[in-house]
Amino acid sequence: MTMAQSAPTRRRPLEGVRVIDLTKIVAGPNATRMLATMGAEVIRVEWHDQRALDMLRGVGPRVPGGDPESLNRSGLFNNISAGKYGITLNMNLPQGQDLFKRLIAKATVLCENYSPGQMDRWELGYKNLSEINPGLIYLQITGMGKSGTYDNYLSVGPTAQALSGLTHMSGLPDPMPPAGWGYSYLDHSTGYYGAMHVLAALLQRRRTGRGCYIDLSQTEVGIMTSGTATLAAQLTGTPTARHGNRLQAAAWAPHGAYPCRGTDEWIAISVQTDEQWQSVVAEIGNPAWAREARFHTAEGRKAHEDDLDRLLAEHTKDEDRYDLMQRLQHRNVPAAAVQNAKDRYTRDPQLQERGYFVPLPHSEIGTWPIEAFPAKFERMHVDVGGLPGRGAPCIGEDNDYVYRDILGLTPEEVATLREDWII
Repeated sequence: MTMAQSAPTRRRPLEGVRVIDLTKIVAGPNATRMLATMGAEVIRVEWHDQRALDMLRGVGPRVPGGDPESLNRSGLFNNISAGKYGITLNMNLPQGQDLFKRLIAKATVLCENYSPGQMDRWELGYKNLSEINPGLIYLQITGMGKSGTYDNYLSVGPTAQALSGLTHMSGLPDPMPPAGWGYSYLDHSTGYYGAMHVLAALLQRRRTGRGCYIDLSQTEVGIMTSGTATLAAQLTGTPTARHGNRLQAAAWAPHGAYPCRGTDEWIAISVQTDEQWQSVVAEIGNPAWAREARFHTAEGRKAHEDDLDRLLAEHTKDEDRYDLMQRLQHRNVPAAAVQNAKDRYTRDPQLQERGYFVPLPHSEIGTWPIEAFPAKFERMHVDVGGLPGRGAPCIGEDNDYVYRDILGLTPEEVATLREDWII
C-alpha cells in the first residue's frame, strides 16, 4: 500500500468530500489546507511549465540537502500544502481539459484562484462545470470579486490589502507613509474565509443536493478585518488615521510595544483599567513618576501618552521580556513577549505543549515539522497530514493513484498521457 493510499485510523468530519484544488500561492492553498486537515480528499492540480507552476515551489526558505533545483524542497510550499494529494495535468490541451472534466464529475468541491477570466477562457467556469456535476461547490477567489467595475482586475494579496484600507491603517502617524503588513497576511485571512464558506455550502448541499458558486473577494475580506474604521468614516466623515501601536477606540494606556534588554527585544503591554495600571506600577517598583496625578486615571494617561510611553520604556529596557511577561501576567495584566520566528519554534513552551509543530513525512525531504491546525477539538478528529498522512506532495506524486484508481485509466493509458505531455 502506498503512502497516498494508506487508511486513517479514525474518521474525520469531511471524509467523503473530494476537493479539486486549482489554487496557487497562499489564499487558495490555505483554504484547501483547512479542508484537508478536516478530512477532505484534496487533489492539487499542477503543471510543470514555469508560467503555470505555483511560485511557492521555487521560493525560500528551502529545506537543505538534495537537488538545489528540485521543485519539492520549499518549506513554505510544504507547510501550506500538507495533507494533499498532487497530480500534474496540462490544462491548456483539450485532452487535459477532458481529464479535468472527468475529475469534476467525481468531485464535491472545486477551489481556484487563477486570474479572474482564466477558467472561462478554458470554458471551465461554473456554468460549464455545473452541467457536468450539478452538486459541485465552486469556490473562486479573486482580488476584487467577479462582478462590478474591477471584476477582471489582476491582484495579489498586498494589492487587495491596499484597496481594503488595511495598508493605509498600518504604520506610524502622519507624516510617515503607510507601512502595510510586512507579509501577505490577507492571503491567510482569505483562506480561512474560503474554508468557512465551503463548509456552509456543504451543509446546504446535504439538505438540497445542489451545489453553488462562491465568489470570494479578497478586498472585501480585508474590509471585514479592518475593525471600526469604515463605520467611523460613515459616522464622522473623516478618513482613518494611523496610530502605530496605540489604541484610539478606547482610553487604554499604556498600550504598545516597549523595548527590553537585548537586541531588538520587546514586550507588548495593554492596560485596559486603572486596576491593571496599579498592578504595573507595583510590579515596576512604584517609581515616583508613576504616582503623578496625571497618570491616576485612564483619561489622564491617554492625554499624556507620549510621556507615559517614554517613562515606561526607560524601565522596561533593562528587563528580560519573558520574565516581565510572566510577572505582569501573574498580576492579571495583558502582556506578552514580542517573539520572532526563532523564538516561536525553539523556546515558546505554550506552542510546544499544545503540539503546534507536527513532524510529518515527506517523500523527498524526510520528516519535517509542519504548523498544526489552530484549534483543538474534543471528540472530533482532525489531522494536518490529511488523508495521505504526510506533508505536501512532490510534483505529480499521486498521478497513478488519481488517474488509475479514481478515473479508472489503465497503466498503458497513463503511460501514453505521460509521453504525450498531458500529465
